[in-house]
Amino acid sequence: TATAEAEGLTLLRAEGNATGFQGVQIYGSGKAKPYRAQMWQGGLQTSLGYFATAEEAALAIACSPEGTAAAAAAAVA
Repeated sequence: TATAEAEGLTLLRAEGNATGFQGVQIYGSGKAKPYRAQMWQGGLQTSLGYFATAEEAALAIACSPEGTAAAAAAAVA
């Protein structure tokens, strides 16, 4: 997305995920913020919150140190 590009971030895509992004799940499609961003930090699964769009949730992941490291690893692979 334009926001991610402007900030120099990479959103991690996931073809097998209904949202299209790694670490983003849909929880309650009728809710104002149905997209949940979650990731592993220090061996524990952590929720980064709920968002209105899948892109916003993916951006939250990309802004984290773990998300930045995962994007760098994906670029090398």
